[in-house]
Amino acid sequence: MNSVTLRCLSALGLLCMLDTAAASTSLYQRLGGQQAIQSIASALIDGVTADKQLQRSFQGAKIPRIKDKLAEQLCELTGGPCRYTGDPMRETHAGHHITEAEFYGMVDCLRVVLEERHTRVAETNELLRLLAPMKREIVEGPARRGAP
Repeated sequence: MNSVTLRCLSALGLLCMLDTAAASTSLYQRLGGQQAIQSIASALIDGVTADKQLQRSFQGAKIPRIKDKLAEQLCELTGGPCRYTGDPMRETHAGHHITEAEFYGMVDCLRVVLEERHTRVAETNELLRLLAPMKREIVEGPARRGAP
């Protein structure tokens, strides 16, 4: 083998080792740990409450508590040491009539927060995959709005 081939094989081996190391590290760690998770939760809620199209469902809410519970939830979901102690999502969002557009607006805000922190696309997508199942517990479709 020539030296170029050996260097290419060495580089491929290093990339494989890096991929293996990243796969064994929790998303919580890859996002930066507790301080980063708290910062993400805080920035997300700040962004959503400042957005005129999204702030409606947060009016009158205890914003510091929402930030704390969101940070707990993100920490637990991403493999951190926290346990979410808030109410179930369906119960928390009941009566707020959150629309699909509002849900996706919050997702867009989260993407912006993560981009501002230079979060890799892989970690962003992994976090969004973990959060996606909550949509059915948060969004109130037209059939549920009139339900008792």
